[in-house]
Amino acid sequence: MSGLSDIIKKPRMIIWLALLLLSLSALLFNGLLFGVDFEGGTIFQIELEESVSTTQMDTITSIVSQRLDAFGLSDTKVNPLGDDLIAAQIAETDVKKIEQLENILKTQARFEALIDGQLLFKGSDIKQIFQDGANGFGVSQEGDARFTWRLPFLLSQEAAASFSKGVFHRCTSIGFDPSTGSSYDCDSTYFFIDRPDDGVIILPTAVYTVDNELLFKGNPSENIPVQLDVETLMGNSDVPYLIADSNFTATQLDNLAELKKTKKKALVHSSAPAELRTQLESLGFKVVEIKSDKDEVPWIWSAVGARQVISITPGIANLEPYVENVQNAAIFSQLNITGSSTSAEEATQELKSLQILLETGSLPIGIKSISKQTISPLLGSEFLSTTLLIGFIALIIVSLVLFLRYRKIKLAAPMVIVALSEIVIIAGTLSFMSYRLDLAAVTGILAVVGTGVDDQIVITDELLRGEASAGGSFVNRVKKAFFIIFAAAATTIVTMLPIILFGFGFGKLVGFALTTILGVLIGVFVTRPAFSIIAEYLLKDEN
Repeated sequence: MSGLSDIIKKPRMIIWLALLLLSLSALLFNGLLFGVDFEGGTIFQIELEESVSTTQMDTITSIVSQRLDAFGLSDTKVNPLGDDLIAAQIAETDVKKIEQLENILKTQARFEALIDGQLLFKGSDIKQIFQDGANGFGVSQEGDARFTWRLPFLLSQEAAASFSKGVFHRCTSIGFDPSTGSSYDCDSTYFFIDRPDDGVIILPTAVYTVDNELLFKGNPSENIPVQLDVETLMGNSDVPYLIADSNFTATQLDNLAELKKTKKKALVHSSAPAELRTQLESLGFKVVEIKSDKDEVPWIWSAVGARQVISITPGIANLEPYVENVQNAAIFSQLNITGSSTSAEEATQELKSLQILLETGSLPIGIKSISKQTISPLLGSEFLSTTLLIGFIALIIVSLVLFLRYRKIKLAAPMVIVALSEIVIIAGTLSFMSYRLDLAAVTGILAVVGTGVDDQIVITDELLRGEASAGGSFVNRVKKAFFIIFAAAATTIVTMLPIILFGFGFGKLVGFALTTILGVLIGVFVTRPAFSIIAEYLLKDEN
């Protein structure tokens, strides 16, 4: 027993046992985090409108990652797939959240504020978004049925000056009441996201009629004011449009030919006939079909990217107090975007979505399409059960093979114990790192344990080779075994490291590479040295 107590006191054994205890504690208190493969989730495949450079792809993946993080999601992974595809993986399956997130991801997020077609400021001019109630941020209830949200923000000095001068005196006096003062009819600022400034909109007559009726009625849920019409909306958007049903007139064809000099796209309703599309393509336009999202929302509202229409106040227009000359106009840098909804939940979602888009900025290129694949939590639990079963069967087979090879329990048993301890230490390290295990990562752990058993066989065979009678023979044999082990470990690390450093396009292979490298490092510096001491003790005792 004195020999056994002596080897436990050796530094390599102390390190092994200490890490084993720390790993067990981490697993006990923190547990393991599992990714989409096991807990369920959603994978988005985002197709860009065109191929991009490596620099642009890095920018796009960074913005997509920021949007996912800002949404408060866990286990998010964003990887480029070639030069026009991006894969985004999240641990979320709730239908409403997925729909909201899909709307955020497919938005290029070019935010613009216009009045009469003149740009007042854009999203990049917003320097700060205030997220405290003192500045008005949040959702409040007005009356019994409506919930209003407010998003206060700070403009750059240059943009604030441009806005303040752009809305200067944009109110008309319509009367005076001694008790309340002057009454004004003020113009409105129009906010757009992804306004098609490089396109022309083709509007069918029937859609034009319906949209005019819907715009006139207004829609508080979509932030559409009452008594709006197509002409006013499009005049403020600075996006040209034509009303056509079958074939374009000669005048319209001339207009389109002129517009083609500065516009690339033609946005058409889903009901647009083939004749119109053919004529547009023959003129060189890229035809983009815009579908109606909701029956109660005007098609033209969605097609032009309109989001809010906010009336200017007399104060913002420099009328209260009155400023006569635009050069002396007061500069307003802190403004608000407001909206409303029928429920507090919807209002909060609208506020959060806009906040995320403004904070993360716009993508350098538009999104062509998004497809998604959902992995249910039930399927994920089946993956986990199957993986654990495979691991258990593999452990039994390894134990049987070791026993058949050495015919000695006292040699085979430590190998299995050390292999199990290696799994615990790897799992504990990943738990401490709060790393989420996916199927590839678990496969990497199993692969590392397999190579670990192989290394233990190398150590044991070297120690068993010949009689260990000379004092330094065991040491020399262990050194020889570790030379082989370190060479194999170095080869594995060199093979896996590029996948982590440069191969994020390989997707799930990153998890496999990470756990493989971690397992190899733990093996060669912790578990293999500990096993060599145990094996040396057992074989010396035998001799």
